[in-house]
Amino acid sequence: MVAKNIEDNIKNFLNKKNIKADRRLIVFLFFVVLATIFWFLNQLEEEYVTDISLPVRYTNMPPEKILVNELPEYFNIRVRAHGYKLLEYKISNKFLPFQINVNSITLRMLSGSDFSKLYALTRLMDDKIENQLSSELEIVSISPDTIYFEFAERIFKKVPIASGINAKPATQFMIYGDINFNPDSITISGAEPIVDTINEVYTSQLELLDLEVNFKDDIKLMKINNVNFSEDKVDYSINVEKFTEGSQKIKLHVVNVPDSLIIRTFPKEITVTYLVALSDYEKVLPELFEAVVDFKETTNELNLLNIKIQNSPDYIRSLRYNPKTVEYIIERK
Repeated sequence: MVAKNIEDNIKNFLNKKNIKADRRLIVFLFFVVLATIFWFLNQLEEEYVTDISLPVRYTNMPPEKILVNELPEYFNIRVRAHGYKLLEYKISNKFLPFQINVNSITLRMLSGSDFSKLYALTRLMDDKIENQLSSELEIVSISPDTIYFEFAERIFKKVPIASGINAKPATQFMIYGDINFNPDSITISGAEPIVDTINEVYTSQLELLDLEVNFKDDIKLMKINNVNFSEDKVDYSINVEKFTEGSQKIKLHVVNVPDSLIIRTFPKEITVTYLVALSDYEKVLPELFEAVVDFKETTNELNLLNIKIQNSPDYIRSLRYNPKTVEYIIERK
């Protein structure tokens, strides 16, 4: 049946090429193809040496330490086997990752480093790799021949959450207070040289527009390479309120006046205008503001002093005041 199929295929090929199907030519080609097949099968019985790539995974790292270098993700393995077995592997090209239990392998110490430097010889893993691949594959060599592990002491540090949220209220509304996070801080861990430089952890970037009501959700934290977080995300809440405009008359104070002098300003009061949430409107009192002018600025040839607002309530927004300067006269006591 196989011979018949070969002969039919040869005839079809010659017909497509417009070659006259001479009986002797067909027989000749038939035996050429058949000889090639037998030669190929015979070659598969021979032994060959070739390279294969084996993925590697590492498990059970020391929990009190952190790895600070990169480990090889693949082993380049030179193997010897019969041709048919190598052909099978080359065609499938699929290998399960070789698992290396770091706690169970022999690690040797290297000196002269700020970190704990250890190494393991891959030739000591030959038996386990052969068992995973196949007993029909003989390992000739493994590259790399050495795996290096550099460990640093793992330290822990508590850092606050920093906001990456851009929240904008709708018209006639205001964000009331700060964005609240729960938890407001997390514990990070990693190698000391890295963790010591981290003073806060940011949330993912997020833009919220036209807010009219209080808003709550959760948000992921921005990852930092080689640093572990106690939390992957946090809850946040944003309070939104309607606002109104308020104003107060504030008495003006003069600072740095010598004991022998009196300075009089015109006017003696200024008007401050601000935006405030409706719930805080009644809380805003004149004594919560402090407006001052500095006697040390009386050298001004224009006979004017600049007004500065030194204190104001934290819960007001868009503070404005008028006038910005005042005239003055100086008298002796």
